Amino acid sequence: MIRYVSLRVRKLPLVHWFAEPRLILEPEQKVLIQTTNGLEVATVLRMLPEGRTVNITGMPFIKEIIRALTPKDKEMLLEISDREKDAFKRSKLLVEKHKLPMKLLKSEYLFDYSRLILYYKADRKVDFRELLKSLAAAFRTRIELRQIGVRDETKLLGGIGCCGKTVCCAQFLHSFHPVSTKMAKDQNLGLNPTKLSGMCSRLLCCLSYEHAHYLSFHGKCPKLGSVILIGEEIGWVNDINYISEKMAIALPDRRKIHQPLGLIKVSKDPNTGRNLWWVNDPNKKPPEIQYIMKKTYEFESDRSHNDNVPKIVQQEQMAPELDETPTEPTESEEF
Repeated sequence: MIRYVSLRVRKLPLVHWFAEPRLILEPEQKVLIQTTNGLEVATVLRMLPEGRTVNITGMPFIKEIIRALTPKDKEMLLEISDREKDAFKRSKLLVEKHKLPMKLLKSEYLFDYSRLILYYKADRKVDFRELLKSLAAAFRTRIELRQIGVRDETKLLGGIGCCGKTVCCAQFLHSFHPVSTKMAKDQNLGLNPTKLSGMCSRLLCCLSYEHAHYLSFHGKCPKLGSVILIGEEIGWVNDINYISEKMAIALPDRRKIHQPLGLIKVSKDPNTGRNLWWVNDPNKKPPEIQYIMKKTYEFESDRSHNDNVPKIVQQEQMAPELDETPTEPTESEEF
């Protein structure tokens, strides 16, 4: 019975699905595969149960899963790693010799040494035709120079993020998705470029992880500083925690009341269409709209004339001018 297996290939990971008819594989297991480029080593991510299928489009990159890695294959990987380090040093010297404005990041051999992949970064297009000839003469194999962007550079080299863990792109992300400063605004985060940027100097990918949860409250909750009626008292929204789904309401006598977001209700002023917020008490009858309007507008009038009552002003900072594109297009040249 055919079972679909997900495989991660190469140092700059590519994830491919393959229909495997005979081998039973486990997650994190290393396997030897035949691709359109030659023999390569892949890591098993997951194997679907029998009967589940995956829609694979385009020409298949993986031709065959040959076998799980043997002890001899693992020794071969250590030898390949040593040769990659040597190839990187020699390639770097050749780049300096040709005086090219490019930065080599990492080298990678296929398992059968049929191809040497050199990842590099450059600010502009580089004419490396002479470099390719020098590399081919030095290594006597097929050379592929692959230009990558700053996000892919971090994914390739790895590192520790601001949270103290390995950066997401090097750990489990297989592709980049658009991230914008609006996601930070929706989550009530301060728009500080240094805190919103990752190692790649682009917006943090993790800004998108909880964004859908915050959007689910859009239009259902008041903004910070909004006036809100709670029983016979009135105050303003001091803080909203969308994770615990609770709201902190500040009162003029400096008390704070915490209420679940599920109890926050809204009514519209029939004259202006303005949203008027109030807290629903399940054990009491909902207040009349005229009562909500009276208490809200009286409180706002008193607050504007009383210096002892804190005035809440919703201030929006300027959005940082950060690149919000998911990644730069890559350029690859072979010889």
